[in-house]
Amino acid sequence: MDFETRSAADLKRCGVYAYAAHATTDIWCLAYAFDDGPIEVWTPGQPVPADIVEHIMLDGVLTAHNAAFERIIWRYILAPRYGFPEPATEQWRCTMAMAYSLALPGSLENAAPAAGLDMAKDKHGHRLMMQMARPRKTEPELIWWNEPEKIVRLIEYCKQDVAVERALEKRLRPLSVSELALWHLDQKINDRGVLVDETLALAAKGIVKQAQADLDVRMRALTDNEVSACSNRNQLVKWIRAQGVDCDSINKAAMEVLLEEDNPLPPQVRAVLLVRQESARASVAKIDSLLNGKSPEDDRAKGLLQFHSASTGRWGGRRFQPQNLKRPDEEDIDTLIDIVATGDFDYLSMSYPNPLSAVGDILRGLVVAAPGHRIVAADYSNIEGRVLAWLAGEQWKLDAFRAFDGGTGHDLYKITAAGILGKEPSAVTKDERQSHGKVPELALGYQGGVGAFSTMAANYGLTLEVPVIEAIRDGWREKHPRIKQFWYGMEEAAVDAVQRRGEVTRVGKIAFKVAGSWLMMRLPSGRYIAYPRPEIREFDVPWGGTKAGLTYFSTIDPAKKGKIIDDDANSTTWARIKTYGGMLAENATQAVARDVLADAMPRLEAAGYPIILTVHDEVVCEVPTGHGSVDEMEEIMCDLPAWAAGLPVAAEGFEGERYRK
Repeated sequence: MDFETRSAADLKRCGVYAYAAHATTDIWCLAYAFDDGPIEVWTPGQPVPADIVEHIMLDGVLTAHNAAFERIIWRYILAPRYGFPEPATEQWRCTMAMAYSLALPGSLENAAPAAGLDMAKDKHGHRLMMQMARPRKTEPELIWWNEPEKIVRLIEYCKQDVAVERALEKRLRPLSVSELALWHLDQKINDRGVLVDETLALAAKGIVKQAQADLDVRMRALTDNEVSACSNRNQLVKWIRAQGVDCDSINKAAMEVLLEEDNPLPPQVRAVLLVRQESARASVAKIDSLLNGKSPEDDRAKGLLQFHSASTGRWGGRRFQPQNLKRPDEEDIDTLIDIVATGDFDYLSMSYPNPLSAVGDILRGLVVAAPGHRIVAADYSNIEGRVLAWLAGEQWKLDAFRAFDGGTGHDLYKITAAGILGKEPSAVTKDERQSHGKVPELALGYQGGVGAFSTMAANYGLTLEVPVIEAIRDGWREKHPRIKQFWYGMEEAAVDAVQRRGEVTRVGKIAFKVAGSWLMMRLPSGRYIAYPRPEIREFDVPWGGTKAGLTYFSTIDPAKKGKIIDDDANSTTWARIKTYGGMLAENATQAVARDVLADAMPRLEAAGYPIILTVHDEVVCEVPTGHGSVDEMEEIMCDLPAWAAGLPVAAEGFEGERYRK
């Protein structure tokens, strides 16, 4: 089934909940089909179709692409306004969630060809839909694009979408029973949403506006008014070039390269780039996403999570995207929130040298508990390091985690540093813990080298010479022989599975097998990670020469552009990429960490901890006052399923009136 709708509200700006609740939102048509039967159409003014009523009353299944949209439009408009019976959440199925679970693109336009369908969305119809979704005029009254011929064309477009969705569903694997239940829980979490501190949000917006104006004044002064504002990218690039500096872009990556310490920039150019960098920290978009996404029925921002956004199964964010919030620089967040809440830019500037960065530090605090409730949240501690050691069978490290959790062992970062430096953990200094402990643990576990180490070290304000990094890398690998072997074993098993299609290849707790057009990695939980259209290809390697390795198709983001290899089927959003053992180990590790989290979520709900967000390896709940505790939540999260036996886990939580890190 598929809806076409119209509204004066901006769907992308406010999300489906606020969109569906907007007074101007209505339905143009509903196209639907039962199984392989003809595609039918309902439009407002027609009777409720009897076959739909019977289907819903008999607990029949409803399937749509990005079914969250259809489900909410049905709940807010179709049922109350037009008299349709409302299906239960458990009756819904989503082909987008199914596509994501097979590592295909999420949009119907891209998922269909990626799945090998010749059918495609009607691009001309799409343009018409975008036109008819908004008013033709808003003053003195709303006027819609309601010419009869346009409505007929829109209905045909809607019917074509149903045809493509139906064909796509046949190419996909249904979600497993447990994954389907988890998707249903995800929908309920999105329905629940988060309560927003509107007063703090508006005060923060006011400070950002003043900070941006102040930075624009500084930008004009530094450039003799040739750059009118920090946001004027074209003027800024032109000015930088005029100073004799080669510059094509001022995006985040380009700025980091330009501002490297060993880059001999003219002082004036460096000063201008630092002002631009500070201005780019503005948090207005995230604040607006919470304010604009509030549902009028309860003032809660909803629909903030995307199920299975990553190929590993982890959740992603929509609009507010708490997964992308920076770790606060300030430790006393409560004091910072009190200052930001005054809305006094001068007061904040006196206390904090970078007002925009300070506002970024309090963004989590915009999420608050409802009256009579409190935020209770817990995060798995170093879960990826623990899972990687468990998958690889690095026994000394598993023992070290258990000893640390039991209060009898040293901090793992000190143990790593001690192993590299050849000293006792108790003798490791604070700086050594950072440079030889924390950074190597985060950078080297997935076969990372000098580049990965340098990038991670920069995040912690460290700059080390290449020979020092190489020594740390070699020391880490020598200390982790089973993990090192796990990288090579993962690549060998994956390549063997592609070369011997239909056979199962194994490395420890992981198994590979080609099924149809996918290489499937079976996880200890029984869930699969999918690698579409796998092939063994020759490609260049960083240390010189070429090798035959695993390639597969993937959606493209900036982090993957360097991995793309030539293929006739490549597009701007979907391309063949190369991979290696460390990346496969990372996939498996993050997927297992996700499965541990996913297993705990229904148990938390059953124990009275209503979930409002998941952020990486953290669960955030809004719990009635007087119910439960942080200790109980941590205990529930660390109660592992049978498949994870022997995995040492620990969780650390907090509770309060606001969300925080």
